[in-house]
Formats: sequence, C-alpha cells, structure tokens
Amino acid sequence: MQIYINGQWIPEAEAVIPFQDGGFLYGDSLFETIRVSAGKPFRLDKHLDRLWAGLKIIRLETPWLQTEMVELCETFIAKNAIQDGLLRLIITRGTILGSPWNFTGTPNRYLTGRAISPTPDPPVLVEFVNESDYPIARFYPAIKSGNYLGNLLAKRDVEQRGVFEPIFVNRDGFITEGAIRNVFFIRNDTLFTPALTLGVLPGVIRDTIIELARDAGIPVEEAHIHKDEIDTFEEGFISSTGVGILPAKWRGMASGSAYTITHQLRGKLNQRLKEGQ
Repeated sequence: MQIYINGQWIPEAEAVIPFQDGGFLYGDSLFETIRVSAGKPFRLDKHLDRLWAGLKIIRLETPWLQTEMVELCETFIAKNAIQDGLLRLIITRGTILGSPWNFTGTPNRYLTGRAISPTPDPPVLVEFVNESDYPIARFYPAIKSGNYLGNLLAKRDVEQRGVFEPIFVNRDGFITEGAIRNVFFIRNDTLFTPALTLGVLPGVIRDTIIELARDAGIPVEEAHIHKDEIDTFEEGFISSTGVGILPAKWRGMASGSAYTITHQLRGKLNQRLKEGQ
C-alpha cells in the first residue's frame, strides 16, 4: 500500500513520521476513518465537515481546502486499487520546533488505509462500563482527536471478558457511546440514541442511520438514556464506519428479540453503502 505523508507517496513498510510531530508527542491531532464502498469514499463530505469543525475547535488552521482533501482521498483509493476498505485521514499540529503551546508552523497530514476487520456473528455482546474508570474527557461538541487511550483501554478490558464492545456510562448514570462506536436502542418501535449534548461523537454512520429511520417513518429520539432503563429496550445495535450496523445484546436483555427494526435499518444502510453514497 502507498501511504501519503505531507505530499509524498511512500510504501507502507517505509513510512515514518517526524519524531517531533505534535500528534505523536501530545495527541495534538484529529482524524477521520472513512469507508470505501464500491471504490468510492462514503459520505466524504460529512467526514470533512466534521473534521473542519474539529479543527476550528482546537484552533488549528490548515493551508488546504476541503476540495483538495477530496482529491487526495480519491487519488489514494485509485493508487491502491481499493474497492472496499477504510481510509484514515490524520491532521496533526505539525512538526513542533519550540514551545508546543505557541507553535505556529505548518500542520502535517497523513493518509493510510486498511481492510475492514471481520466481526463475529451478531448479535454481539456489549457491556456497560463506567467512564470514571478510564481517562476519558467529554466535550461538546465532541471532536475526533488522536487521544484514544481511555477508549482503547476499555476495549481491551472487555474483550478479555469475551465482550465485543464497551458502552460507556457517565457519572450521572447516562449512557454515552461505545469505545469506538455509537449505540442505538429500540422500544415500542421508536429508535433511541444518546444525545450529542452528552459529549457523544456525531458519527457519520450515526447521522445516516437517523436519516434512514426518519425517511422510513420510524420515530427517533436523541435522549438522555439512564443505565437503569436498559432492560426496557427490546432491541439494540452499535454502529460505526467499519461495522455499519451490528445487532447487539447485553447481559439481562430479554431473550427472543427478532431485531426487526435493526435488520430493517441494516438493510437500508447496506444498500446505501453498496451504492457508495
């Protein structure tokens, strides 16, 4: 695979980053994971809108236009002949010379990719874990920063217990999101998902699912969902760029769920992915 690093195309085995890169030293970076389906980047405009909003929040000015990023992603896909996979676009503060808090140099940008990871047969098991047990900071509006330590620690911990995805619960007992995925629930034919005001990342697939549900006449509530409500839901699923929609279950969930609405939305999303738009 050819990796893109600041204007250069480099074989993956030879790709390196500057030691003084702010993303490496301080996690001073943002990234987007973009789905490639049918040889096209899925909803790339949404990813770039979120990225540019995040750059504004962290006060990182770039010399690039969004249109240049579109061309770069399309070139990456063509160079590596990708039909289905994931792109990872990273922008860091830059190669820091001097004090990092006053650094005003040129940002660094990187583009890499990988295959879509296999997933176990659904429904996958999720577990509700306390955010206070992990180094996680909530911010609204949420940004997709390079600091994922708390998320990865939680993912590692639950996998050691045979669980696919941890779902975080904040100090007030409200469910927020998974370590690397958004979460949805269904009760009485209504779709529920944690509100963005809780510091939840506005996932591109999350937004697409909400659009698909509303187009299908399914009521959607972005809500504060308390952990004590969890067993009142009849269905649940997690979502991300990598897995799309993945039916989920949890310990204590009533058995026998048909995942009717989950499968309906999953079919609609898979069709959108197949069409590459």
